[in-house]
Amino acid sequence: MQKIFLCVACLAVPTVYAAEPYLMNSVMDSIIVEEKDNSLFTHDGNADNNETSEPRMLANGQDISLAKEQGMQMPSDKTIIEEKRQLSKNTATTSAKLKALSKHSQWQHLLFYKNGKAEVISPDFYLTNPKPRSKRNFDPYAELMATIEQASNESVVCKYPARYLWLNHHLPELNSNLKDCPLLPDPNQEISLILVSNYLKNPASSFGHVLVKTSMAAEAEDSMSEEVKVLSSEDLLNNSYNFGARIPANENGAMYAIKGLFGLYDAGFSETEFFKQDAVYSKNEQRDMWEYVLNLEAFETQLLNYHLYEAKSARFDYYFIKQNCGYRSGEILELISDVKTTERIGPWYAPDYIFDQLLEHDSGTGSLVSSVRYLPSEQTQLREKFVQLSKPIQNIVNEVIRTENTAPLATLNTDDRALALDFLILHRTYKISHDNTPEQLAFKNELLSQRFALPASDGLAKLAVPNKASPALSNKTTQTKVILSNERAQVGLSLFVKDPLNAYTDIDKRFEAVQASLGYDFDDSKWTLTDFVFLDMQQIENLRQPLSGEPKLSWQLKTGARTDLFTGSNHSPYAQAGMGAGAKFGKHMLGYGMVNATVHDQDRHADIGVEFGLRAKRDTQSAELSYSASKREGRASITLTKLTLRQQLSKNNDARIIVTHSNIETHANYDALSGLDNTNASISWHHYW
Repeated sequence: MQKIFLCVACLAVPTVYAAEPYLMNSVMDSIIVEEKDNSLFTHDGNADNNETSEPRMLANGQDISLAKEQGMQMPSDKTIIEEKRQLSKNTATTSAKLKALSKHSQWQHLLFYKNGKAEVISPDFYLTNPKPRSKRNFDPYAELMATIEQASNESVVCKYPARYLWLNHHLPELNSNLKDCPLLPDPNQEISLILVSNYLKNPASSFGHVLVKTSMAAEAEDSMSEEVKVLSSEDLLNNSYNFGARIPANENGAMYAIKGLFGLYDAGFSETEFFKQDAVYSKNEQRDMWEYVLNLEAFETQLLNYHLYEAKSARFDYYFIKQNCGYRSGEILELISDVKTTERIGPWYAPDYIFDQLLEHDSGTGSLVSSVRYLPSEQTQLREKFVQLSKPIQNIVNEVIRTENTAPLATLNTDDRALALDFLILHRTYKISHDNTPEQLAFKNELLSQRFALPASDGLAKLAVPNKASPALSNKTTQTKVILSNERAQVGLSLFVKDPLNAYTDIDKRFEAVQASLGYDFDDSKWTLTDFVFLDMQQIENLRQPLSGEPKLSWQLKTGARTDLFTGSNHSPYAQAGMGAGAKFGKHMLGYGMVNATVHDQDRHADIGVEFGLRAKRDTQSAELSYSASKREGRASITLTKLTLRQQLSKNNDARIIVTHSNIETHANYDALSGLDNTNASISWHHYW
């Protein structure tokens, strides 16, 4: 049956794509039916258009005179004509079907073919082998025919299991055998997308990260509904796929930024055990993760598992802003659903977008997400478990951490000592991930030897880590804002925003990148660029964190161009860095103080200042009060007090009232701005998309 189908399929090629000789290889030439002469002949060899005349050739291509000599029983003329007509009709039908299949969205997603261009740049991914990095001459139909032609080639079938699974689904006659491919993954594995929280210490991770994970479905029915997941050894051994740029060793930061922005790296999916990703993100960088388990039908699950296998051999151009981990992971997801995760206005793409689309997608047949599991980092687990220990145990644990002397443990009873040792072993493992020294290992071994002398206990495991909502529940990360006051109107655009006042975002982190604001002055009747922010980051560490040895230093960094308050000059470039301390008061309030240093292109080229802030938020409402003072040599100091009240209107819209008070102290040598004392109120609307 397979050979018959190949014969019929390939017969369509000269009819539809006769101008493509590269498809006419020796294999196809041997199975194409002769159709060059469609004339009918009489018994005496003269041409005749009478349908009752006897054809020179049978429908199967055999010479009629030779058939007579062999004593074959001849069919009637009408039968022969009808057979040839039916063959021609079947050929046309097959050709139309193959053309339609080549335009099918799933086939083109399997090929990473989008907007008339093949996106894979590695030379051996396509069977038709288009010129690398020049894929606009790529033809999905030609690739389909080349794939069908190789349907009996086991090595090709095993290299492209997703293609042949899909073709078997739409063309059962093809019947490609995938059972003889020993290296293929189990196609029935559960598939998850993992959102990794942002990491401000590395600009490449400031927007978060996306992983794809495959695993066997959990046996326990209630395990699927767990909000906070404890990773088992089996789960850690499951596979994961990570999309990233291939960066040379010892690449410096400046070159990484330039090449990443302008697509000078190539990138691809790498497959590895999930425990290696967990070690990097959860244990080394201390980043929380959220696992979105996909709700797929059996064929979709099989197709996506095989597609991930195929994607490992593909290489792409890498663009840090757009064609990044989120974009490529979302592109793979588009294979099995109508969710348009990669169709966005503008040349930027944040990893959060894929999860926004997952949560907002409504196909009418159920959600694409069966469950969301919180995977807390090692640091989060330590902090949350520590606050649940009794005060005496907390005090002794902190003393052991500070002094690395285990003598205080002897004052605890057996159960409490076992609990304290379990926590200290977990804490020492956490420390070793950052500082793997012989001294650290020796102290961990001492803790382990003391723990082995005590009875088994699950006290630490019973200290539950509370669930934390996914940041994807918050607003999208691109912001448009409009601000109105009695003096001016202002419009602004931010490409990437993590505002600590927004719902489901961390109150102790601020991140904004590539923000521009235009102001219209009502008195002067003109537009000016009032502010440009290239990067604005802030991390507040909690001084009230009870666990000893945790980070206490808060910091912030901001760079861009702005109106200089001391001189009034527009578009003055600057860079500001600050260090200080902060404290959390519960989960909904924090305060901080910073000492700032600013360099710029104005006179004296440097300022110093202080900044204090207080934030509070709960549910849909939040507020922030800040005070800053700046001093430049030879000029009066400037102070600015700002109060922001925010009300969330919907997931991606909020309204704010902003009150500012600025003051410039009078100075004998100061210019015309001297003695300025101004209070201004404005309202703003922020839309996220």
